[in-house]
Amino acid sequence: MTGDRRRTAREAQGAATRERILEAARATLAEHGPDGFTTRGVAQRAGVSHGMVHYHFKDKRDLILALLVQARRDWIQPLEELVDGPGPAVDRMRAVIAWMAQPATADVMRIHMSIYVFALSDEQVRERYAAEYARWRAPFVTLYRQLGRELGIEGLDAKSVGEAFASAADGLVQQQVIDPGLPTARMLRRLFEATMAQAPMDGPIPRRSQSRPRPS
Repeated sequence: MTGDRRRTAREAQGAATRERILEAARATLAEHGPDGFTTRGVAQRAGVSHGMVHYHFKDKRDLILALLVQARRDWIQPLEELVDGPGPAVDRMRAVIAWMAQPATADVMRIHMSIYVFALSDEQVRERYAAEYARWRAPFVTLYRQLGRELGIEGLDAKSVGEAFASAADGLVQQQVIDPGLPTARMLRRLFEATMAQAPMDGPIPRRSQSRPRPS
């Protein structure tokens, strides 16, 4: 075997080991949460030495940051694919809502919430977590901008409306794990319809007439 082939084989083996460690880390985090998450426990589940974990990941924070990137496949990447897909923006929004209404597994939600707990106490994780949420909101902004153009809605604040919809949708998905009967799809559709109505909210609230009909 030539030197290039040996190097390629080592790189492939190293990538496979790294992926196995990440999968073990996901499983450990889903099962034990942040309090029971240790690199030694991950090593044991992955079937590698503790030193091998630290060969690929400097410390527990580094491993959590890698899990945060890997978690994109659960929520960000599917969203980006739907928003970048073919067809009118309205149809793509319907597809996004249908996808978000599909119940997330408890394991996936435990992983995301555990990473969130780490972010509360680690500034570097918090910054990266915030960046991931910014990436999550961006496709909704893009979609609302396209909707505004396609539907001829002038003055649509796509950034504010899109980011607000993204945050509301994320909250509903989390609640749906606790309450599977939550009508997530219907609620998101009504929210979308309301945002497209473009009712003025920044100006003064119109006063209702105080006059009452006189008795006949």
